[in-house]
Amino acid sequence: MVATVGELAALVRGRLVGDGNVSIQSARPVAEAGPGDITFIESERYAKLLRTSPASAAIVGPHFKRATATPALPMIEVDDPILAFLTVRGHLGGGTKPRWVGVHPMAWISPSAKLGEAVAIYPFVFVGDEAVIADGVTLHPGAFIGDRCRIGRDSVIHPNAVLYHDVILGDRVEVHAGTVLGGDGFGYRMSEGRHVKVPQTGRVEIGDDVEIGANCTVDRATFEATRIGEGSKIDNLVMIGHNNQIGRHNLLCGQVGIAGSCKTGDYVVMAGQAGIKDNTEIGDRVMIGAQAGVHRNIPSDQQVLGSPAIPVREQRRIFQMIARLPEMHRQFRELSAQIALLTAALPSGPDHAGDPNGF
Repeated sequence: MVATVGELAALVRGRLVGDGNVSIQSARPVAEAGPGDITFIESERYAKLLRTSPASAAIVGPHFKRATATPALPMIEVDDPILAFLTVRGHLGGGTKPRWVGVHPMAWISPSAKLGEAVAIYPFVFVGDEAVIADGVTLHPGAFIGDRCRIGRDSVIHPNAVLYHDVILGDRVEVHAGTVLGGDGFGYRMSEGRHVKVPQTGRVEIGDDVEIGANCTVDRATFEATRIGEGSKIDNLVMIGHNNQIGRHNLLCGQVGIAGSCKTGDYVVMAGQAGIKDNTEIGDRVMIGAQAGVHRNIPSDQQVLGSPAIPVREQRRIFQMIARLPEMHRQFRELSAQIALLTAALPSGPDHAGDPNGF
C-alpha cells in the first residue's frame, strides 16, 4: 500500500512539517529505512541517525529539534512516536489477514460447554464440562480449557496453553504458548516424617486486558483465588505462586519468581529475575531491580535493588565500594609493606629500653 506523508499525518493525528505529498511505501526503523520509507525517532539521542538516513520521512516527538536532522525531510510530530509508527506500519501493510471464525471438527467441545458468537476454535482444542467461552474468543491448536473455566470476550489462548479447572479470565486476555494457569500450588505439611500434600482447592482469576507470556505458571490458591489485576503484563518464564494477589497494571519481566501469599499494589514493576519471598507485601508504584531478592515488605513509591533488596541509592553506594575493593586491597598491601619496613628500621635492644620514643 502507498500513502502520502500528509495522509499518514492525518491517520495518526500528528502535525505535518514539510512536504505532505511525498509518497511512502513502508515503515522501517531508522537503521534499515531507505527511499520510500518512513521511520521514527523516539528521542534526541538517536537524532544523529536521521541525518545520514536515506528515509523519505520521519515520525518524531513534539520537542524534536529539526536542525539536528535533514532540514528538507518531511516530519510528523506526535506525542508518542513509537505508537504512531506502529499505526502507520500496520496501515501500510495493508491490514491483517481476516480472522477465521468457527469450530474445527477436530476440536473436542463438551456438550455442557457454552460457546459465544464469532469464536475461533482450532484443531486439537479441548474444552471441558460447563466451560463458558465468550464472544470473539480464539483458542489456538492444542489449547486445553478445563472444566468450569470462563474465558471473557475477545480473549486469545495460544497453542498448547493449559487452563486447569475453574480458571476465570476477563475480557481481552491473551495467554501465550506453553503457559499453565491453575496448576497446584506448592503446599506441603510435615506429618510423621513425610511431606504430605495440602490439597489446592482454590482457583485463578485474571482481570481484563492482562497479557501473560510464554511458558509462565500461575498456581491456583489453596482455598480462595490467586488473582492478577486488570491491565497487568507478564513476560515469558514468570512464576506466580499460590494465593498471590497481583495488583492492576503491574509489569513482571522475564524469570520473575513470586512465592506464595504475596500481595502487590498497582503499577508495580519487577525487572528480570527478581525474586519475592512468600507473605511479602509490595506497595503501589514500587520498582524492583533486576535479580533483586525481596525479603521484606516494601512501602509505596520505593525503588529497590540487590539481594537483599534495599533502596537504590544505598545499593549504588555499595556497588561503588565493591568496585573499589581491588584498589583498596592494593593500597592496604602497600601500607602493610611500609609499616613492616618502618617497624624493621626502629632500633631495639637494652640501650633504648628506657626511652618511650624508641630513640
